[in-house]
Amino acid sequence: MITQIVNGLGGAIGCRHLPLHNQLLFVEYSGKISVIDLIRPLVSTVSQGTIVLKGTWIFDCETGTLGGAGGAGDIWWEQMTATERQMKPVNGAKIVNLGQVDWSSVTHATLQTLSFSTTPIPGSTDASNQLTNGNIFAVLTNAGNYAKVQVLDYGYNMTVRWATYRVGSKYRVLGTGYTEPEDIAATASETSAYVTERSGNFLRVPLGSANRASATVLASGLTAPQQIYLDEANGYAYVVEFTSVGRLVRIRLADGTITPLATNLNNAVGLVVTADRQHAYVSEQTEKGGRIVKITFSTGTKQVVATELTQPFFLTWADASEERLFVTERGTAKRLAAIDLTQTPAVVSRVETGLPNNPSSTAVIAPGKLLICCDAEIGELNVAGLVISSAAPLFMGIGKVPFDRIVGGFADTTVDPTYPYQFNKVPFGGTLPLLINHQRAFIMGARFYQVLVDGTPRFDGYTDYRWNAALGRYQVRTQAATSVAGGTGYFPVRSPSELFLWLSPALGLQLNTVGLSDSSHIITIRFVDATGSVIRDGTASISIMVNNQSCVATIGLPTLGGVEADPNCGTLRYTPGSPGTVVMPFTASHPAGYASYSFSLVKGVNTLTPPSISGDVASAPNQATASVTDLLGTCIASPGVAGFAEHVYVATNIINGESRQSQYDASATIAFVLAPV
Repeated sequence: MITQIVNGLGGAIGCRHLPLHNQLLFVEYSGKISVIDLIRPLVSTVSQGTIVLKGTWIFDCETGTLGGAGGAGDIWWEQMTATERQMKPVNGAKIVNLGQVDWSSVTHATLQTLSFSTTPIPGSTDASNQLTNGNIFAVLTNAGNYAKVQVLDYGYNMTVRWATYRVGSKYRVLGTGYTEPEDIAATASETSAYVTERSGNFLRVPLGSANRASATVLASGLTAPQQIYLDEANGYAYVVEFTSVGRLVRIRLADGTITPLATNLNNAVGLVVTADRQHAYVSEQTEKGGRIVKITFSTGTKQVVATELTQPFFLTWADASEERLFVTERGTAKRLAAIDLTQTPAVVSRVETGLPNNPSSTAVIAPGKLLICCDAEIGELNVAGLVISSAAPLFMGIGKVPFDRIVGGFADTTVDPTYPYQFNKVPFGGTLPLLINHQRAFIMGARFYQVLVDGTPRFDGYTDYRWNAALGRYQVRTQAATSVAGGTGYFPVRSPSELFLWLSPALGLQLNTVGLSDSSHIITIRFVDATGSVIRDGTASISIMVNNQSCVATIGLPTLGGVEADPNCGTLRYTPGSPGTVVMPFTASHPAGYASYSFSLVKGVNTLTPPSISGDVASAPNQATASVTDLLGTCIASPGVAGFAEHVYVATNIINGESRQSQYDASATIAFVLAPV
């Protein structure tokens, strides 16, 4: 859902993010160049100090005073019972817990990046208490100011210190006097910008003196010029015209020379150019509907890549890969679409619907975070995980088993017979290497993740090799769980820049399943940002069957005519002339049936088949039999004696995602000698 940043604007259309100044630069159709300060400047420190916040009292962050329950103020140190307590925002204020962080590191700028809510912070006198000594929480006051509060001495009467900051306005007008400006593009230095006016002009203006009177007309005579793609490094700008026979033109920044690159465009509005300057993507509002076309500069030809759009407007690359585009749709649609260019034809996804009137342009201010100009207002939208690397799973799998080869909780890679790790509908046990997509998670804005089993956080951690460039070798690194914003059981998302310094780039946790019940469990990975706020659609789950039970293998004494072999000497006597049948009892099993077995009978150095047999434990007999004649074979001649060894091996098929868990195997061996009475 879009969050409004400012409203009451005079037709916000084209915009650009200015990372050096942390601003959004945009034009208003009413004739202005304006900015939004994404981190608003500090105006003043409203109040600060130390106070004893009494139980049941309300604290006002602006005045630094206490009042009774139900009175004015921002936070209420509520005492529900003698032991149950919580810090509760009141009167429209909001709150968020930061945990054990450095006081000086929490600035007015830090406070503006937090996600506040009305959820109270637990403060009861038990293990759930987050308001321990040294803990810091932040408050968005009901007066619109930002405060940080630190617990110095926890108790019914709690000593805290606080500081409350007033920040400046988000919105400022830099310049006026323009004639229906459509788009703006800033230079790399963020000191100048280029503007298109619907009247046909292409302008350059210094942002330090941004009124129209200070602008230079570089080119004129264009027909309703729209979006600008600025190639400052090569000295050009690209612009499209909104007319039924419009053009894509290139304008030389040095002198304003116009060079047509494509003609007969149908009401072109949006424009982006590929990094190699070989192609452009253009949105057109044709009579038959909106579409995106790809133009090849070398030939001037165009190819339709996406259709069925409603009044598509400006285009924006989703990220540096140039695999996806964002496009706003106007009219009755009022939505944001994503165009996946990796597919043929391109796949159109509706990222957000119900936008304010006339959505025009977007600016990516952080991975997965957009600002959208919508006529009278500008809003923020978090699209992390919806379109960026949307084809890549967050929870990749377990060991050598991809997540989509875990069916009904069991690993099954037999559908891919050439895959070297063949697992046939087997459960999981031992320690599982959980694999996560650190790269996609980082792009989404995630900085930490939790691994939960059946909803309970795990703290197992992992050990991996990481390359040490200074030493020129790999070093063992162990990652333990850490705390984030008062929550526990978090592990850091590996940034793309360091991902392949790790020997196992996708490793996320080594989950010890010993101690879990031998049944189905749900593993969930939940991703959060640096403040502990859950990333939208940043959660992935897999259901797996866990089993850590051991196999069973036993062998009983062989019998002949109901008489057992001598347990000490191993001799089994037979009567020459009527030798009879030897019965060899054994057990080969697993409590849940997750194993196979082999029973072998060896005479001397030779395995006898039969009675040697093998198979799944579910089909294992409880004995093997063979006649004395068959067992003795050529040894039946005088003296008619032969020695045998019985061996049972039960092998579990439980895996940890990489290999069979042989620690759960079982075996038994017994020897006997057939000899005449």
